[in-house]
Amino acid sequence: PKLLFEDTKSARKARREHVLLVARNLAAGAAAALFLASFALADIHKLLRAIAYFCGAGAYVAEILILTDGFRRKVPQKELFMAYCFGPLYILLGLSYLLEA
Repeated sequence: PKLLFEDTKSARKARREHVLLVARNLAAGAAAALFLASFALADIHKLLRAIAYFCGAGAYVAEILILTDGFRRKVPQKELFMAYCFGPLYILLGLSYLLEA
């Protein structure tokens, strides 16, 4: 019985990690596509860049959740510095583009 519980628990963990990886990759891909589109669509480039930065921030949040196993695992701050620094920065940059639009 305990083995079955452990298998179920590890399967849920693997599924959660897979979903977070897919979400992170989609957010990063969307950010890249929106930044590229912003060069071609000059009339809405600020809006596209704002959304791209928010997608980038979402990718960093997903990365933090993956690395910390949903905040269940302690990870050295030096490994998370970039995500903790750039995630909020991307939100601020997105807001600055929205305020200019």
